[in-house]
Amino acid sequence: MIQKINEMDIDNLQTLVEKISEVMNTPVTIEDAEHRLLAYSSHDPNSDPARIATIVGRKVPEDVVRALYESGAMQQLLDTWEPVHVEGMSQVGLNNRMAIAIRHYDEVLGYIWLLENNGSFTSEQIQQLKYSATLAASKMIQMQKRKQSIDFFNRLLTGRFTSEQDALAQAREVGIQMPAYSYILIIEQDGNNDRNDWLDKAVQAATEYAVRIVLHVREQHRLILLCSTAKTASSVAPVEHTIVPLVNRLYTLLPQSSIEYGAGSVVSSVLAISRSYTEAQYLLLLHHRLPETSSILYYPQAGFYRYLFAMKQEAAQFPASMSPLHKLAAYDQEHHSHLLHTLAVFLDHNSDAKLAAGQLHVHTNTLNYRLKRIAEVGQIDLNDMAQKVTLYLEIKLLLLEESE
Repeated sequence: MIQKINEMDIDNLQTLVEKISEVMNTPVTIEDAEHRLLAYSSHDPNSDPARIATIVGRKVPEDVVRALYESGAMQQLLDTWEPVHVEGMSQVGLNNRMAIAIRHYDEVLGYIWLLENNGSFTSEQIQQLKYSATLAASKMIQMQKRKQSIDFFNRLLTGRFTSEQDALAQAREVGIQMPAYSYILIIEQDGNNDRNDWLDKAVQAATEYAVRIVLHVREQHRLILLCSTAKTASSVAPVEHTIVPLVNRLYTLLPQSSIEYGAGSVVSSVLAISRSYTEAQYLLLLHHRLPETSSILYYPQAGFYRYLFAMKQEAAQFPASMSPLHKLAAYDQEHHSHLLHTLAVFLDHNSDAKLAAGQLHVHTNTLNYRLKRIAEVGQIDLNDMAQKVTLYLEIKLLLLEESE
């Protein structure tokens, strides 16, 4: 009695092809309608040159495809739902095969190919192969829909739709119900750590806080999510009321300290999703450049940090000559002092000399002496709020540049 293929055990085409190989006791490949390789069973010493070339090239060689059409084997596959025996063709390195077309109604999505190393197959095995073709069709349709969803999402993220109507029409075509209000959440981590369970954990956390993940796409170091936010009778539920607890939950589900999170603004227009994406990316860039911002999870809460890159461009285009910070930096270099760092810590602590001295590990009198030198060297009035705000922002710009 042969093993039976159970749909519940099949996660994807790879698990399916391995199961077919186990049941049929022979090497198996699955390819799409253009003969591109989608999955293949583990290496078998009985593989013939055509199969090896297909695996290496990720596509059936052209001479093999041509020979199959010229022999009439491909036409047989296209004309029937039944498995087809294909005689070997030594001239193209092809041994005897059995194949079956993978169909969705009348459309051929691809093919399952088996080496006939052990002669004919039993009727039970043939039934399992036919059943496998229906499972393969289901998985391939899922793959097609997923690819369409990813393509659609990438167009949203990059702002390639010209009108709201066009975007919504394509959403309907791929079976996606776009929410009235949405935002982009990015989960990011540098390095090569396993990210396979990120989506499952994100879905789990989102479900707990009544957030719907509408679309997602994986990149090398990122998981990008389009999330919907609930709308009350009077207004949109503030996303910060869900994003903070949601991310806090993810901190427990994905406890790696190196993972960063950033969410863009809530938008009501499909075309504005690209803006929310840009904001989320900007927030993550801030996290990397200025670690003090890592606790800011939602772009609208980033305050003046939102304007730093625009200020950086302005400063690069119209550089100031010998600003107070330049004077302090030059003095530090000449005298091996730390006036610029002292000023940064002092401003970071809201001009509180006691707190700043504690952070610098110096006596308050030492700090007061340094502040006096800062005022003299930089020609700064530390009682002038406008000057202090300017200096504070320019210091952040310096830190931004140093981190590049």
